[in-house]
Amino acid sequence: MRLIACLIARDEEANLPRCLGSLSAAVDGICLLDTGSSDRTAEIALSFGAVVGSLPWSDDFSASRNACLDLADGDWVLQVDADEELDPATIPALRRALSEPGMCRLVQVSLLDGTDRPGSVLLPRLFRLDPRIRYRRALHESVLEGLAESGLGGPSVCAVRLVHHGYSPDAGAARAKHQRNAGILRKVRDRGEADAYDLYKLGTTLSRWTEGTERSASLREAWDLSLRATPGERRQWPWWPSLAHAAAVDLASTGGLQEAWGILELAAEAGDRSILESGRAQLLLRSGRPREALEVAERALALPAQAAFAVTDGKERGELYHLAARSARRLGMPFLPFLEDATAQGQIDARCDLILLRIQKGIPAGWKDLDILLRTQAGNPVVLIAASEAARSQGDRSTSDLLLEQASRVPSEAGLRARARLWVRAWLGGASPAFDLPPSDVENAAAQGLDRILSGRAWSPDPFLHRPTLRNTLGDILRALLEAGRSETVRSFARAAKGREAELPGISTLVEED
Repeated sequence: MRLIACLIARDEEANLPRCLGSLSAAVDGICLLDTGSSDRTAEIALSFGAVVGSLPWSDDFSASRNACLDLADGDWVLQVDADEELDPATIPALRRALSEPGMCRLVQVSLLDGTDRPGSVLLPRLFRLDPRIRYRRALHESVLEGLAESGLGGPSVCAVRLVHHGYSPDAGAARAKHQRNAGILRKVRDRGEADAYDLYKLGTTLSRWTEGTERSASLREAWDLSLRATPGERRQWPWWPSLAHAAAVDLASTGGLQEAWGILELAAEAGDRSILESGRAQLLLRSGRPREALEVAERALALPAQAAFAVTDGKERGELYHLAARSARRLGMPFLPFLEDATAQGQIDARCDLILLRIQKGIPAGWKDLDILLRTQAGNPVVLIAASEAARSQGDRSTSDLLLEQASRVPSEAGLRARARLWVRAWLGGASPAFDLPPSDVENAAAQGLDRILSGRAWSPDPFLHRPTLRNTLGDILRALLEAGRSETVRSFARAAKGREAELPGISTLVEED
């Protein structure tokens, strides 16, 4: 079986030697299509014995990919990006995959972002060189549609691994790539040519903080469009669980927990629940169900990742370990091993939790580690919140409030957490600001409930919120207000809560009016 590596490139002289060097012992030929380089891209490719062609860039990745396929002469194609390299340990698996039945293989692509905690995705990168298999889409191009329409069968997973170095931590490069990708996908959408996958990729390309409305609308439309396909068709889409996860997390962040849970449950029909489990654990913890969240997180971490790439190393595992740690901690169970595992995976939230735990226990290493983070990641809102809590633990409330205020101004999940904490501190300090954050978890829902009950407005807690936990959380806020000397506010709540049992059973008995 003759295997040809195909790649398109423009001004990639810095990456090409690493990429082509990793391929030289694994493939029988290399084809490179240059889309307008002004550097030594073509010269380097020729030095590796590649067949080199050229085509002007037209804002269409599929056009360039297909032109590169036209250069190839072989039986199989391995599609590689210039900023990727083939993991040499998987070369034997690559050769085995060529002799197995089927037309297409899903390859694991590890996405490096400048940290030690890669994420990964499965992509159809290895397929037979067949005129019926061609790329579709201007961006995030894929051969899957051609496979399905030609009746060639769906892709199967193989143990080949590519390492993608293109997710640079450089802010300027990331911004330029974002603008390019968003621009291409918006053009496809505005021409009326976008399908569920295009809209999904547009939604995940856009920022929640600066393009939130457009992002949510794209994910919602992508999910709705995907439901028009049959279950059998959706099972052929390796990206569909990822769409479900993205749409569910987006809904949860705005307070739509019940609907988000329904999306994840429906997506379970795809069979591979791996990426869905972290979403399920997150929703369960948000809703006030830590025991169920812990069970889901532990089950996901126990999946045989290497066999089916079910839970990848890096970000996903780190987030699952942190979810498990938070859940176990709320249950009063041992949580330190989970926290340490999450920290080892590079999870910054877990590292900050571990730092605070050490500071609370009087361990000097906690302060040292916090100092390192403040010097290396001074603008990170997660670090600022940790520093705020550390200062508060030492009785320095003014510094604590200042750090929390800085964190609250950073558009991020951590920034929203900081705003919620500032709201609590304001109420405990005698002020009564309105709660204007989405009820994205049981804590925020309880804060919203306090605000709405006291102001006489209607309150409709999301049905997925665990009612006993919500009631207890609201009770904790009321007790804290009493301890802060705001007894009149608590009495006002008791009066206003009468007759509102339909909104939250037991709310009228949380405190006595007098």
